[in-house]
Amino acid sequence: MTRVRNKAALTGVFALCCFVIFLVLFSQDVFRKIVENRIKEHTELKVNSEVYKNWKDPPVPAYLQFYFFNVENKQEILQGGRATVRQQGPYTYKEFRHRANVSLFNNSTISASTQRSFIFEPTMSVGDPRKDVVTTINIPFATLLQMLKRSGITQKLLAAALFTLKRNALFQSRTVEEWLWGYEHPLLKFGHRVLPSVFPGSQFGLFYGINGTDDGEYLFNTGKDDYMKFTEVMMWNGQESLNWWASNSCNMINGTDGASFHPLIKKDEKLYIFASDVCRSFYLMFEKEVEVEGISAYRFVLPKEAFDSDHPSNKECCPGGNCPLSGVLNISTCKQGAPIFISSPHFYNGDQQLVSDIGGMEPNTEVHQTYLDIEPMTGIPVRAAKRMQINIHVESVKSVVQTSQMRTMILPVIFMNEHALIDGKSAAKLKAALYKINLVTYIPHIFLYIGIVLCLAALILALVAWRHNDNKDFTQVILNLPNVEAH
Repeated sequence: MTRVRNKAALTGVFALCCFVIFLVLFSQDVFRKIVENRIKEHTELKVNSEVYKNWKDPPVPAYLQFYFFNVENKQEILQGGRATVRQQGPYTYKEFRHRANVSLFNNSTISASTQRSFIFEPTMSVGDPRKDVVTTINIPFATLLQMLKRSGITQKLLAAALFTLKRNALFQSRTVEEWLWGYEHPLLKFGHRVLPSVFPGSQFGLFYGINGTDDGEYLFNTGKDDYMKFTEVMMWNGQESLNWWASNSCNMINGTDGASFHPLIKKDEKLYIFASDVCRSFYLMFEKEVEVEGISAYRFVLPKEAFDSDHPSNKECCPGGNCPLSGVLNISTCKQGAPIFISSPHFYNGDQQLVSDIGGMEPNTEVHQTYLDIEPMTGIPVRAAKRMQINIHVESVKSVVQTSQMRTMILPVIFMNEHALIDGKSAAKLKAALYKINLVTYIPHIFLYIGIVLCLAALILALVAWRHNDNKDFTQVILNLPNVEAH
């Protein structure tokens, strides 16, 4: 039985060593630090690398959905009544993004323009945008009303433009395709003929000119010297900051363009995104852990304070110092003076007055919240939804008969749901990479499990020795085990 006791002792020693190794590795988080350091070292946009290819041509399919708010009672509105709208949509377009005119520089920066194109997706839509008609505010007309009240342009000339075009009215009915991609607007056509410097063209569309084009040149950080700055926007159209707002904080260009983020995401950080279409930088904050296509992810959401007029980040961003109700932001300064206010769909997270002023508003977290689900180790977005609403600030102008009785309101026109979900092929590649990473970081636990098995083996061997030792006290058997070097 000496051999059995020796084996028990030796097994126990090995078990103890495994426990010690586990405690050292676990307490110091050695392998996780090794993995994180490797990730930091390889976080860089290098030409022809896998990261670069995915950045240049994102493999994750994206869709842009448009929901219109059809005005149901335009006559009542003109007579001072409360507006009622009916949501119509979605009209869905598959979105293709491509980085063009890419130039890599020696100072760890890379420049590119992001070209976007859209193709209608009938299987994800409710109708035909070429035939379906929507009635909503005549935005050029509403913009001219603002110019009448605030611009230095000769009011008589502008009034003449308003009254010369009898076909113009505060509300217009057009097809979805016309509202989105453009049509020749009679008011703009007239204005272009008499004041081309003020009216540069005759076409109007909410997204006129963006299909197949880009929004300017970006200068990105490659992340070579600092992984935390991976794909951060350094400059946009040659400028390090914007010039539309009254304060430096509002004009700051922060974060990435939303397509990629640095790895090793922490729950307590803010993810900044520069959105050129709304002329501002925003940030997202951690809300909860989720699972997407079998991948564990962190959900970051657009916080309520993003559209809070009393929040320090917004107070100085109000044109003329006049902030609207919380829940909307006035971006007319960067939209050629058009009275455009942005918000979350259905004024979600906004002042209750915004909701009660317009019939048909039904804010809902599940369908109106902007969020980003991101895999924290790699920083790869696995699901996202950018949801934004375009509203028009409509005011009464006493000198214009059409609007003389109308109440001031913020009228919703359209909301967009730009969303993406990682596809099966990309999800499989990401899960395979995460499996390798987790396997390395799990090494300390392997020592733990080996130690447990060895400990059990040592106890079994000691029990065998006890049973063959004339029922000698079990503890004594263990304590009296001979030295492991004994033969």
